[in-house]
Amino acid sequence: MIRFALRAAFVSLALAGACVLPVAAQTPVTAPGQAGGLGQRSMSPTEAFARGLMPLHSTGVDRFAAAHPSWDGRGVLIAILDSGIDPGVAGLGLASDSTPKILDLRDFSHEGDVALHQVQRRGDTLIVAGHRLLGASHVAAIAGRGAIWGGALLELPLGPSPQADVDGNGQVGDTLPVVVVRGSDGWVLFADTQENGTLADDKPVHDFAVAHEFFGWSTAGHPHPVNVAANFADSAGTPHLDLFFDTDSHGTHVSGIAAGHDIYGVRGFDGVAPGAHLIGLKIANDAAGGVTVSGSMVKALDYAIHFAHDRGMPLVVNLSFGVGNEIEGTARVDGMIDSLLAAHPDVVMMVAASNDGPGLSTIGFPASASRVVAVGATAPLVFAGVPPGDALAEPLASFSSRGGEEAAPDIVVPGSAYSTIPNFAIGNEQEDGTSMASPHAAGLAARLISAAKANGRTVTAHDIKQALQQGSHLLPSASVVDQGAGMPDLTAAWAWLSTSHNVPDLAVDIGAVHGRGGVLEFGAPKAGGDSITLRRLDGDAPITLQLASADPWVTVPASVTLVGGKATFVATITGADPSPDVRSTVIKAMGPDASVGPLATIPVTQVAPLAVLDAVPHTVRMGPGAVRRFFVPADTGRGVQIQVATLQSADHVMAMLAEPGGMPFRDGPEIPAGFGDGAALLDIGGDDVVRGLYEVDVAAGPLAADSATVTVHQSPVRLGAALSHDTLSVTAQSLVASAAAFRFRAGLIGAEQRLTITRSNDAPIRVALAMPAWAAHVAVDMQMPRAQWSRFTDFGFVFQDRNGKQLATSPVNYAFSRAAPDLPARLPGDSLILLLEPAFATPTADGAWSVDLVIHFYLTKPVALDNGGSESHSIEPGATYAEHFAGAHLPMDLPPELRPLVIAVALEGEERAWSRQVVVARPAGAGQ
Repeated sequence: MIRFALRAAFVSLALAGACVLPVAAQTPVTAPGQAGGLGQRSMSPTEAFARGLMPLHSTGVDRFAAAHPSWDGRGVLIAILDSGIDPGVAGLGLASDSTPKILDLRDFSHEGDVALHQVQRRGDTLIVAGHRLLGASHVAAIAGRGAIWGGALLELPLGPSPQADVDGNGQVGDTLPVVVVRGSDGWVLFADTQENGTLADDKPVHDFAVAHEFFGWSTAGHPHPVNVAANFADSAGTPHLDLFFDTDSHGTHVSGIAAGHDIYGVRGFDGVAPGAHLIGLKIANDAAGGVTVSGSMVKALDYAIHFAHDRGMPLVVNLSFGVGNEIEGTARVDGMIDSLLAAHPDVVMMVAASNDGPGLSTIGFPASASRVVAVGATAPLVFAGVPPGDALAEPLASFSSRGGEEAAPDIVVPGSAYSTIPNFAIGNEQEDGTSMASPHAAGLAARLISAAKANGRTVTAHDIKQALQQGSHLLPSASVVDQGAGMPDLTAAWAWLSTSHNVPDLAVDIGAVHGRGGVLEFGAPKAGGDSITLRRLDGDAPITLQLASADPWVTVPASVTLVGGKATFVATITGADPSPDVRSTVIKAMGPDASVGPLATIPVTQVAPLAVLDAVPHTVRMGPGAVRRFFVPADTGRGVQIQVATLQSADHVMAMLAEPGGMPFRDGPEIPAGFGDGAALLDIGGDDVVRGLYEVDVAAGPLAADSATVTVHQSPVRLGAALSHDTLSVTAQSLVASAAAFRFRAGLIGAEQRLTITRSNDAPIRVALAMPAWAAHVAVDMQMPRAQWSRFTDFGFVFQDRNGKQLATSPVNYAFSRAAPDLPARLPGDSLILLLEPAFATPTADGAWSVDLVIHFYLTKPVALDNGGSESHSIEPGATYAEHFAGAHLPMDLPPELRPLVIAVALEGEERAWSRQVVVARPAGAGQ
């Protein structure tokens, strides 16, 4: 990230010749095969099939399919709420019974809206969106005397190449005209798909739900980069056209995992439920940065429910989507989804747990809704070269979000797959994430429902969830708080489901979390214990439950009786605190029928933060795929450095950092850590550190045990800076109990601009930023009140040039977010357009809201303002020292809205440097 790079650059300059602790690059690890759009497969489909890269073995799909080949999801509808589905991809055309796989495609994102206007025919010519198209007589043969309507799809808002190059001509920015007329069988579309200037050789395209037709633009015999379907609506004889497409590829990839059949034409290369049918409901808008739009999630869910009901089909919903919970239990969309599912208890909904792991309490919403199945991810070992079917235990994926305050995930399944994608994304067949795990679980549910239908049984969503959980086994590398019930086995799940059970549906309320509460405590046990309320969701008949804690350090009553559908009990944590460590266990509530299994499993987690940050290494040893956690207290303005080093050169671990509250560290959460000079340094500068507990996670590789040391250093001083006339003053307040010596340096790194935006609607907000000619980089911090975040489902940053070309996108997942786009070299000195794209759970904003923006413009290289730095100075405990650097002139002019941004550095000995970015007052006379 830019901030880290500049800080490292200046610290290196400041240390000038001294030994510098290695600072690893703060960029996320890119999964193999994610280059995308290269025109060449990351691997041939035949080889991917042979290697088991649609990993079905670990959940027993292959064994279940061999025993019950027709119980493959037939008769079941899977709704994919996502970026769309490309209907022309091989593997998504037909189900296993040779019926059409995709039954409908609908756009709830508005990305494909095409404004239509009546156009006049001039002989055999139509003028549409500035294009002269021949073939008017061909169109009129369908329209008769009816009006001819025209409009255009604009490539420019759809993003960068290749996905926005809808016609595949090598450039983004085309205007693609379409013509709409009413025929004898409804509205139809004509498009110049060959771009040869005539519609005479183009076929009419009906609404996808009517005729399962689609089309695509392409040049000179090349395959369509993306296939497009039409959605029509009629308003008093006036057509409304929505074009449906997947220019992200995410939804198409997800669809192949859930229900692909003979993927890429390879016989037997199937997703989890190849007999299931699909409905594609587009809720994400790439023109808005790939985020959802207000109300789209709930509208699409409601549409899927009615579509399935009208056709008498059981429905499984897949939502491979999630953003971070700021205050668990308050997300508005959770309640809306729970209300819909309560009204339709037969609808099964799978939701990705999010990818903010391995930090505790990182389950995103709406996976935190109580009636959905929250799905975490494992790391299939076939992608590490292990043959399919090997007995080696499959580890939990490090990115998979974990429980804590929430009892989630419910299950974990493979989170990587080689799957279906549109043509423009060739090369990106393999993707990783809980987004890939959720459709795997949706396929498992479809197979179970298919099996029940074949046996003349009807089942509820609660039955399916319980079957998957009771048919699961725990992974040895993780606790219940990480994995829930663990990995399902389809045969075991069916064995449970095939036997009749009377299973009360219980919700667990703890604090603000209603439905799937968990206990998460920091430090000493809570006085009086934790109050836990159990509620029946299926009635209020009295029931007595047996309670048991899996470990003696948590005590609960032996039983509790629900009266009026509700009861409350207290769980008490006893014994010594783990120091420093994290311990977890579960409380299980069992009903009268023990064969049913637990009716509720409540995770209990106790954290003991590091009491003293004394720079003493803490040694950790981990089995394959395991994670060890440390919680580090921090204070505002006081930097923290955490070094993670392996004990042996053969060991390789990942070091991860989460901010207080669970958000992944703003400058990049994950870096590799090795031995010696390959150690990782997680550096939280004094400008970024916030008061609270940071979580440091050390994760072993998937195949072997690893060991490492974790060493925490806390800054001995709190730095500050001020600029007065031509003198820059650096201050250092001692925060330790003994005297320490420091040298000081300071430099200019850029300038800062602040904006506050208040709105009461969900309209996109366009902010024009004047890029200074000297600025090489920009970073934007967005902050909103934490409680406000629960009203949103999404919030997107889109960076554009002044012509509207999309330069970068940055979806927002928490109330605080940082975006630092890579900008083209020609942009400095020009305008940078920042589009803010809010999306709310409800169709409108539903009241006022606000965000604060902090924009940092950065120089290419820091400029020293300290004449080479200071001599060494000793600072006594509790004292504040000031170093003054005269002659500190700014090398550039600043417009009135900008203030100088400097970096202050305190050098502790010859190896350690502490830094803080500080905004200082503009010197007199600065500016233009």
